[in-house]
Amino acid sequence: MKYFQILIFFLLGISVAHAENNTIIVGKINNLMDEKTIELRVDELYINGKVASYLTNIKEDNTFAFALEIKAPQLIKMAYSKNTTDVYIEPFDTLYVEIDAHVFPYDVGFGGTGAFNNNLWVKYMKKFPKNQNEFEYLQYKSGIYWYHVPPDINDMMLRMSKESFSESMAARQHKRMDFVRAYDKENKDGLTDMFKEFMEAQINYEYGYYMLCYGNVFKNKHGITDDFFIPILELPLTESQIGNFYYREYLKGYINHRYIGIFGIDPTNMYTGQYDLSEIELDDLSLSYFQSELISKAMYRKKIDVILEKYYQFLDTNPYFEFNDKVTNAYHKVMKYHEGSPAPDFSLTTIEGNEITLASLKGKPVFLNFWATWCKPCVKKMDKLKVYQEELEKKGIVLLNVSFDRKEDVWKSSIKDNDYGGIHVFLPEANDTEIARDYNVKAIPQFYLIDKAGNFAEGPSKGSDILELKEKLELLLK
Repeated sequence: MKYFQILIFFLLGISVAHAENNTIIVGKINNLMDEKTIELRVDELYINGKVASYLTNIKEDNTFAFALEIKAPQLIKMAYSKNTTDVYIEPFDTLYVEIDAHVFPYDVGFGGTGAFNNNLWVKYMKKFPKNQNEFEYLQYKSGIYWYHVPPDINDMMLRMSKESFSESMAARQHKRMDFVRAYDKENKDGLTDMFKEFMEAQINYEYGYYMLCYGNVFKNKHGITDDFFIPILELPLTESQIGNFYYREYLKGYINHRYIGIFGIDPTNMYTGQYDLSEIELDDLSLSYFQSELISKAMYRKKIDVILEKYYQFLDTNPYFEFNDKVTNAYHKVMKYHEGSPAPDFSLTTIEGNEITLASLKGKPVFLNFWATWCKPCVKKMDKLKVYQEELEKKGIVLLNVSFDRKEDVWKSSIKDNDYGGIHVFLPEANDTEIARDYNVKAIPQFYLIDKAGNFAEGPSKGSDILELKEKLELLLK
């Protein structure tokens, strides 16, 4: 497609308002379906903790236009009629997109300054497809960092020696880089310098990320020694790639690895220690990003007392104010659910058809449990708690179980067949319900302890420890 097509759309009167917007995306949808809007989702979680959504109407001639602010070269989501595709965009880009609604997202045409970039990205993803189902990924914890590993890489980590894994990952890295360079050679001057740097980061930091995971998680299994990490830790920590997912994940894994290597596993000082270490290892945007992530993570993991001093220090010294919203939002959100804060009232209908409110339960400790029969960790917790449910209820503790099940008959059968005690509520709309929003339930299992005054109380240090949970609930009786 030719660049002049974009200018034609402007002559047709497509509006691109707001002077602060630095990037333009325009396009056309052929074989338009009933859906008359199209959406862009820009991941700004790493900046402000949010995903920016841009929704625009499709005009009568099937054209659309977006003007948006892009802070760093990155991938964004384009969504139409429940289907999505990744689009690469960079600051001051101009991109033309042509879609056939019948085959979207499998065949998308590109024009404008970003055309060659996106054409390569499409070819790259077809050549080296990525597992998009994150529920299939394996999770491994090292220090305070969690690695997320797709099944194919996980299989390699489990069965390969350190020599074989290193060679395989290096070959994987070189194959991807050769593919990009061959395309660049065939399409001379087509790829932008920013995109070539982005792809280099995509390939190198993905390599570094999985190598760090292998070396840290499988250290004992495969006899990993310090020399294994030398080439991995030599990857440059450049802030120009802050928009790249693998760069950001590598950065967090890198600092976590460096801290453990120097100080070992010290649960008390892991957050503050990594904060201080980052000031030595990082600078500029990378430093602000990492520290904002660390503070937010500590807040959400209820390490408020541990990280509070660093929180105030960050707000006082951070030169990149765009990261401030992320940490302040985390602070205010967590403080809303912090011990001693009033728990939001609710009105629910029980399995017997009776109305129940939090206000009506004042004077009794409440275990507010969000679960579903399809959630295996939820069922496991319910089974463990069943041993103590009669004892707890006799003491005056309310066990209130709010189900996010999809089918009411399955939910009722599970309660009856498993003899689950307590009060039961069925909420088929799950996260769209008022109580889910008020209690910030974005995943299950999740639970809260509420004291006799209706305030949030301290939960067990390990959410899966039923004995500690029982003890915490009994303490609320005093």
